[in-house]
Amino acid sequence: MDRLDPAARYKLLVNTITPRPIAWVVTRDAGGRVNAAPYSFFNAMGGTPPLVAIGMAPDVQRGETGDKDSLRAIRETGAFTVALVDEAHAQAMNLTAVNAPAGVDELALAGLDAAPATSIAAPLIASAPVQFECRLWRLVETGPHSAIVIGEVQVTHIEDRFLSEEGGKLRIDNPAMQLIGRSYAAGEYVRNAAPLHMDRVSWPLEDKD
Repeated sequence: MDRLDPAARYKLLVNTITPRPIAWVVTRDAGGRVNAAPYSFFNAMGGTPPLVAIGMAPDVQRGETGDKDSLRAIRETGAFTVALVDEAHAQAMNLTAVNAPAGVDELALAGLDAAPATSIAAPLIASAPVQFECRLWRLVETGPHSAIVIGEVQVTHIEDRFLSEEGGKLRIDNPAMQLIGRSYAAGEYVRNAAPLHMDRVSWPLEDKD
């Protein structure tokens, strides 16, 4: 990998590590400016504490040379929200990925309403099905203007229609959310549909024959 240029290394990763969930990150910087942008180097990293991790770096193919607005705002404030992206918001999410100048409110650009969070200054996307209010837990510097942002989830928001109770246990109707993720190649996405089901195995292994 160290003999390849950055674009080739990136292509190898994003065209093989699929599908990837999308973190639709919303920040409010120290000057009060709101920014929204999607990141697919993203996943949950544990339940206790409840952590999410997001890789943020300049897009060298677009000629970016400094911190992304999201990363800069997180450095300044230590807080951000993450919305998960459903099919209904796919086009709006894609619009917020535009390489707009600093200070452009991508939520307004995409015609999305913001809603106040309960514990931090960064707003929520009012119509998103699932969202997390996060405070910075660790910032791992990985290179110039690049970092892995690890956030501790303070509050989770899920639309009531996706929640139920069965036998005293919380149930979440994930298929009904119609979430999407990133796939290989530019502009390719996957739907969270037609899952492959396999029961988890236990030791000692049982003879299935």
